[in-house]
Amino acid sequence: MFSRVKLPASPLKERNTMTQKQMYGTTKAAVLNQFKEVQKLYGRHTNLYIMGILSDAQLMIEHKKYNTARQFINKAKLLISDRASEYLERAKG
Repeated sequence: MFSRVKLPASPLKERNTMTQKQMYGTTKAAVLNQFKEVQKLYGRHTNLYIMGILSDAQLMIEHKKYNTARQFINKAKLLISDRASEYLERAKG
């Protein structure tokens, strides 16, 4: 039998992960997974969750934590874009 050896991540994948962490404070996959979890709680009102993220960004601006605010705004934009894509896919079907 062969033993599995975990190979190191490719430099491109590592760079992509770092870029995502700079943009969102975490990975894109983590943001989307968190959103899918809260969808169970918010039901059809997931817009409230996204508005909450934007409110968090406003609070960070008030406390002069501009990078964190930018990350919150990027998360909200990602989620809005993701929801719009889902809506368009449903409209096609």
